[in-house]
Amino acid sequence: MITTTPSVAVMKLSKAEYIELCDRFRDKAQQAHQDMRVWMNRCLAAEEQLAALKAAS
Repeated sequence: MITTTPSVAVMKLSKAEYIELCDRFRDKAQQAHQDMRVWMNRCLAAEEQLAALKAAS
């Protein structure tokens, strides 16, 4: 069974609740961005190592 979350537009939240919701979404987005950067850096390091190995052979 799939449950869907109601749209924020129909939730009728107070200003403070909207601010809290925005803060929560911003924090999640920033965390996801940091996680992505970790993997991107790992990928770049692996590509550098691969290029060095190809050059050495």
